Amino acid sequence: MNATRLMLLAPLMRLVLLSATGLVMFLGMVLVALQPATGWSWSPEHWRSLDETHPAIWASLLTGLLAWLISSWVWALKPGHIPAMLFAASGFATLAFCFSSFAPWIAVPMKEETVAWIWAVNMLGASAFGIIMTCLFLIYPSRLTNWKTLSVLTVFGFGSWTLLRTFGPFQDFAEVQRITTFEMLAIVAAVIWQFRSSASDPRRRAIAVWLGASTLLGAGAFIATVAAPITLGFSALILENYAFSFFLVIYVGLAIGLMRYRLFDLGSWAYRLVFYASASIALILLDIALISFLALDPGQAFGISLLLVAFAYLPARDFLWRRIVQRRRATDDDLFHLVLDAAFKPSEQERTAGWKALLQDHFHPLELTEVDGAVAEPGIDREGISLTVPGVAGIPSLRLMHANHGRALFAPRDTGIVMHLVRLMEQAETSRSAYDRGVSEERLRIARDIHDNIGAQLMRALHSAMPDRKDAMIRDTLADLRDVINNAQSPVLPLDEVLADLRAETAERLEPHGVSLRWSLQADAGIRLIPSTIHTFRSLVREAASNTIKHAGAKRLDVHLRITPHKVEVAIEDDGSGFDLATARLGQGLANMKARVEGMGGEFTLAQGTSGARLLAEFPHEVAGP
Repeated sequence: MNATRLMLLAPLMRLVLLSATGLVMFLGMVLVALQPATGWSWSPEHWRSLDETHPAIWASLLTGLLAWLISSWVWALKPGHIPAMLFAASGFATLAFCFSSFAPWIAVPMKEETVAWIWAVNMLGASAFGIIMTCLFLIYPSRLTNWKTLSVLTVFGFGSWTLLRTFGPFQDFAEVQRITTFEMLAIVAAVIWQFRSSASDPRRRAIAVWLGASTLLGAGAFIATVAAPITLGFSALILENYAFSFFLVIYVGLAIGLMRYRLFDLGSWAYRLVFYASASIALILLDIALISFLALDPGQAFGISLLLVAFAYLPARDFLWRRIVQRRRATDDDLFHLVLDAAFKPSEQERTAGWKALLQDHFHPLELTEVDGAVAEPGIDREGISLTVPGVAGIPSLRLMHANHGRALFAPRDTGIVMHLVRLMEQAETSRSAYDRGVSEERLRIARDIHDNIGAQLMRALHSAMPDRKDAMIRDTLADLRDVINNAQSPVLPLDEVLADLRAETAERLEPHGVSLRWSLQADAGIRLIPSTIHTFRSLVREAASNTIKHAGAKRLDVHLRITPHKVEVAIEDDGSGFDLATARLGQGLANMKARVEGMGGEFTLAQGTSGARLLAEFPHEVAGP
């Protein structure tokens, strides 16, 4: 426990110590800046007010302090990381040249030797910043080819140049701008090299793009406004002390890159940063051009600049954003059709293959493998290298590796897309299951109808001794077969007419086998039943008659029908040999009858009657309209 606490407290202690060092130096320089022109004084009443100090002093102080705090924070969290160490060293160098850059603005009288030493610190700090940054980008995010040799050449070359111009007979403090200009160019070259060398690794490329954007923006702005004009013999566009604030862009970008914060978003952030910065630069340059060449009023020039940027630059930026950063995403309609195509494959193996093909076509991963165990939610692993997809519809969980053919990282938006696809697949699976159940039920219905009705009709025709009657029965059987295939029952008929035909048909079937029929009916006059109800009790009576003929050895069959406006009751009993309820098993016909009745929400009972078998069925029905 104590070791764990020390591990947690160590970064905090380092951060406090480093921050305190920077703050003490900051307060010391503030104290120097507030001194009166007459000399040093410890009494605050003699100090200059904040309004009397030049704003450039505060710009330098704040830039140096923030650079030191940002870099020391990263180093405190990653003390053994060499890039973090170099980052912290660059922060100290920035602290040095920022804190020593406002010597011309302070009011304390100083000797010439003191001023020279201040300028020397400024020159050494500025050159050290460029050297350290160049070495940092030679090893991060990956170590470039011959990085050791290049690091030595950088340190020796720029270091020698700086020392010769800082001390001895070649002293020239104005040379610092030329030195930093070439150092900035070396930094830019290292960043571009990092970007090119990271083409095969999306993680390194994301960091390189982000670091490149932030570095090019910060260094480029300083070179364009201060270093390059002075190197070419012109005046700086803005005060050097103000231009130091551009370095904060580099420090924020490096801190995010070194901490690998939201690594999968760094690429898109970099492009946004470049787009927004270029918009600002375009607006400023256009405004300057309108004022300089057309002699427009500053207010008019600024308004025209905003208008031109809005109508020309922003559409171009959106076009480039879609072409460079955003991969083409399928629409909801496309995804829905792709999911349906995968979900309605006939077998589980084909559905799995279709689901994998869908993910492959959408994300273009280099690898797609199955994951052991269940995954509840999609997730990004290994800093955007892999994306886990939950299992769905009997398909195992999957892991996708290296998005967009290895050229991109998976981002949070991809988890949202996966969740959307999973929900679509679940809905499609539900629909497919309902479809399969419907197909199975329809097949079962056809099998029952053929067994119960067509079979009974053909048996009836088989035992008929009259050719004309047999032909008529076969024609009726063909009509019933068409009803079975089309699931279209006969038109709604009056109840008495339907039951009269069924009674005559049943008596005719039983007569050749010496079985008499006793038929009773209780029903209100004028009731008209829907076809499904008629088909159900017709099938019950036909199957019961068939069983009596084939199995019962009976002499009589009693059929009793009771029909109310909302319920049908059927009781069928024979006087045959009966059966043992304890050992009896339902055959295909009886099982079909039971399924029909229960499918309509009714009850089916098979019992031992007075001498033979007794069948009882009760089910609700709807009365057909007129």
